[in-house]
Amino acid sequence: MKKFILSLLISFAYSNLITPEDGSTLNRIHVLFEWEQIPEALSYDLQVSEDINFSSVVFEVTDSSLAHIDRNNLDWETAYYWRIRANYNNHSSDWLAPFLFTTSEAISSSSVTLYLNDAQYQEGVTVFGAFFNYFSAAIDQTGKEIWNSGENNFVYYSSNSFGNIFGCNLLSGAENNLPGMEVSFQNEIIWEEPNDEFLHHDIIKLPNGNYLGIVETNSLGPIPIGGWTASFQNLGFQADGVTIEFPWVGDKLVEWDKDTKEVVWTWSVFDHFSMVDYDQFGGTWTEAYLSLHYDWTHVNAVIFDESESAIYISTRHLSRITKIDYPSGEIMWNLGHEMPSGQVDMGTEIGFSFQHSLQKLENGNILTFDNGNLSPQFRGTDQPISRAIEIEINDTNASLAWSYDLPPDLFGFASGNAQKLENGNVLMTTVGGGGRSLEINPQGELVWDGLYNLSLPDGAVYRAHRIPGLYPAASSIIINNYMENNGDPGIYLQPGSSDISFSITNEGRYSLPLLIQITDNENWFGSQTTEIIIEPESTQSVSFSGSITNSTYANTIQLIAEPIHHPNKTKTVSVNAFTNPLSNDNPKNIISNYFSLESPFPNPFNSNISIHYKLEKDQTVLLQIFNINGKPIHTLIHEKLSAGRHHSQWNAVNESTGVYIVKLTSSNQVETQKILYLK
Repeated sequence: MKKFILSLLISFAYSNLITPEDGSTLNRIHVLFEWEQIPEALSYDLQVSEDINFSSVVFEVTDSSLAHIDRNNLDWETAYYWRIRANYNNHSSDWLAPFLFTTSEAISSSSVTLYLNDAQYQEGVTVFGAFFNYFSAAIDQTGKEIWNSGENNFVYYSSNSFGNIFGCNLLSGAENNLPGMEVSFQNEIIWEEPNDEFLHHDIIKLPNGNYLGIVETNSLGPIPIGGWTASFQNLGFQADGVTIEFPWVGDKLVEWDKDTKEVVWTWSVFDHFSMVDYDQFGGTWTEAYLSLHYDWTHVNAVIFDESESAIYISTRHLSRITKIDYPSGEIMWNLGHEMPSGQVDMGTEIGFSFQHSLQKLENGNILTFDNGNLSPQFRGTDQPISRAIEIEINDTNASLAWSYDLPPDLFGFASGNAQKLENGNVLMTTVGGGGRSLEINPQGELVWDGLYNLSLPDGAVYRAHRIPGLYPAASSIIINNYMENNGDPGIYLQPGSSDISFSITNEGRYSLPLLIQITDNENWFGSQTTEIIIEPESTQSVSFSGSITNSTYANTIQLIAEPIHHPNKTKTVSVNAFTNPLSNDNPKNIISNYFSLESPFPNPFNSNISIHYKLEKDQTVLLQIFNINGKPIHTLIHEKLSAGRHHSQWNAVNESTGVYIVKLTSSNQVETQKILYLK
């Protein structure tokens, strides 16, 4: 098993910069910057430059956390230097020695058109996989590539709500060897399927942590009577529809144990589907004559519904969607084209064919991409038409709840998918027209059109999804009351019953479930664990109560924060704790009685927020609002004010929901506060 485990142990040797690592090369231009906490620092200035002397700055930002994600300022094939400094109440530290990182090269060529306003567009990035070219990439709203799979032959299949991404890897020199895998956006292989079998089309992660994929399986079957009969008879086959004589290729579902990779559950189409059902119109038996095997089912999508303990599969060559009880394997229903076996229960009038992808919606409906290869036969169209369809299912009845037809020039004979977005729009992906993803609103209006500029057959886009971002487990952990004791950083805990607290910020755009554990060398806290969920770009405090005994030396306390769905991104924060009060011979953070930026109120706020601040003397001050990307968006005050308490107000009604920074600056003092705007 090839698995990369990152345990980030924060040391206090004042190297301070963590990631991007010095000398590293990145496969992305949305970059996460992380650094270590500095005793008594209230905030940090981050600068990025193409010049080691920082004579010109690409961007700079002030942040009170220990991490910042830049999504706007960096480019491909460029070397960057980055550095930080600490801000105290009355001054700033020197800049720390910079780190160097380089971005690699873009590998795709996309262009987009935004047809409606930004408010109609579902925020996020669009990630796609290119089959047969064997690469994946992600683009932003403007079409700029912001991530790629680099030298890895990785084809993106899907992602889940926790930011896990899945796909396949083409092993060099191994035809049809496409082991499924989970990877990170840092191109780390988290898990890889045993490659002794050909896996194709889909792999997912189950709630129990195991992996479920689609694997080819084989059996002999008859050659049915049709227009192809004589051709097979010329090859020496009976081809009488009865004789068991020809290799049929089907599919089985395989569940692998996440740790041992042992097979723990299987389900085969040969055990549950009748071989009297087959594609009569799509040319699959003509292809069988050429390849000398029949691609019978071609299952191309699998999803799992935890609330129902049910598996849904899409079977392309039977134009069928099936619901399977897990773990019994019993078929609960078949939906799609009616065939001789009578196994199809409903939905025959919907007329979808050769469909790809599945999504179970919150209302219980099923969304799929109807490739429409057989739409002339099934729907009576003049030519094949691809569409996105939402199917409503009530007991034994199925009906079309919503659909959107692509124009004929965007017909996708293979691959493709449909995704319902958070704002109600649908993202459709087709191999037609050079590979396209189109965002459609519920009224059927085209919102956004992404063109991947791929050419068939080598450039077929497989699937694409709109995701929140590249960092599902990015976090910042602040040790509260962290100070310096004669050069030794740590915290003071009064003997007896005392608490230690941490502030954890979710820096990404996914909900972040964390398993938190605290340990220490003196067993002050025992072994305590708790689970929390931090919403995107929000901060949550975590406290632990302990029984503190007197000690002549520092006790080392560790906080272990494990993202439940990304254990490879576990962080371990270590801090020394003293039972004697900390004394600082050279205090860095002398708190002024006068110059201060008070906590804005209310926070969070939904329109107006009040900002109070005090000045110790008459002086020129600058009061600004920064967005989360570190760009100043409003200047509230920039003038000379008298000593005393002052008040300003900010109306954010025209701004987007999210986190902002309030920054108060004088000639020698800087203070910041983080605020959250909720509409």
